[in-house]
Amino acid sequence: MHFSTAGGPILRHLRIWHAVPASLVVVAVLAYLVLLPSDGPRSVPSSPCRPAGSVDSVREDTPASPDLDGDGYADLVYENSDTENFDVVVVPGSEHGPDHDRTTVLTRDDLGVPDDIQTGDEPWQPTVADLDGDGHADLVVSGAARILWGGSKGPQAGGARGRVPLPGSGYGTAPIAGDFDGDGHTDLVVFRSSNEDPELVVLKGPFNRSGAPARTVEIPSPVHEGASPVLVAGDANDDHATDLALYGSPWDPPLLFTGGARTPGGLSKEPERLPEGENAVFGDFDGDGRQDVAVGRSFVDSYDEVDTPHRRGQVGVRYGKEPGEWVTMDGGDYKEGFGTRLATGDFNGDGCDDLAVQLTKKKETGDARIEVLRGGSEHGLGSKPWRATKRSVPGDYGPAEATLVTVHDWDGDGRSELALFGGDRWWITDGTARDEASFPNTTVKGRSS
Repeated sequence: MHFSTAGGPILRHLRIWHAVPASLVVVAVLAYLVLLPSDGPRSVPSSPCRPAGSVDSVREDTPASPDLDGDGYADLVYENSDTENFDVVVVPGSEHGPDHDRTTVLTRDDLGVPDDIQTGDEPWQPTVADLDGDGHADLVVSGAARILWGGSKGPQAGGARGRVPLPGSGYGTAPIAGDFDGDGHTDLVVFRSSNEDPELVVLKGPFNRSGAPARTVEIPSPVHEGASPVLVAGDANDDHATDLALYGSPWDPPLLFTGGARTPGGLSKEPERLPEGENAVFGDFDGDGRQDVAVGRSFVDSYDEVDTPHRRGQVGVRYGKEPGEWVTMDGGDYKEGFGTRLATGDFNGDGCDDLAVQLTKKKETGDARIEVLRGGSEHGLGSKPWRATKRSVPGDYGPAEATLVTVHDWDGDGRSELALFGGDRWWITDGTARDEASFPNTTVKGRSS
């Protein structure tokens, strides 16, 4: 359902990397903050937004992603890190959603991640993609871009490993995956946050078992010096080549590179400037088989240092059938931060993607609430929330609010669920008061958060 991203999504953190001052590295998840995109355009049988349970549902043949063990269920995969430890946690999907009792923890040694690689306090999503074309999902983790090769049972501790040879230094996140040049091979793209030489790095597939790409292309940074944007993949122009959006720079609007271009990296020579906002996602909100683009703008300061203007947040949407027009929807109450984080998924299984929107008054202190806007065949997204959810646990300084991390269909029923994280706890929910699963954050045995 989604390309897995290293930036989505959609959580906003400071990430620490040995070669990059933390003050310069501001990143978001897809919600990266995934913000995570749907897969490429898909055929829609008969009419858009088929009723849930229809025998010719558009979701029936969509493979689960990220599905490391190949059982048809998406897995919850995330990085844990602190000053001493680095782990990747895999919670397998099942017919009942993520099965915490079967959790696998891959340690720093299992993954070959150097001691000086760290992430922030909150979980981060590594990249899951088939890099060598053998039909098995591989795992790419951390700014060190270490690969744990997949197999019939998924990537295993002690299994074959590789390393993507990234040029220079200054990488804070794992590369994201997509077919950016449209040649049928999985490529990787990553942003290099170097003080002297910031750039986009495109690593073109296929990759050999050492981790080396067929070709590496370096593109001068399209954002201002000191920015470290989040990358998200999708197909905004229906040409089956993956496009690349960048967002999260405090000095630049979201940018969109078109894939499949006749350039060395396969990306358009110049990016398109999207409307001002702090995040961007892709999804087919009107069920016409073409991906649409949504941009969130909450007006909340990234570090809560500036008072939020007395206005409502907003989401701008550009539909694939009307590529020259943007529709703006205001939401929430005044100063409530509607649009802080976005994620795309089909929460009712009707064939149209819906949009999960987080509202947060203060990004550093938390007070998160998530509203889901329903997609539909007639007009696309509705401006009024269809579902709303909020989760919290007691904390030393008040309730710890759960924030939106990512969206997938973990139980394989054709309906997406939200993954929320807060107070060292995960919630998997359909966007209402009902939890499909809830469990604590996990690290290696004997070291649970």
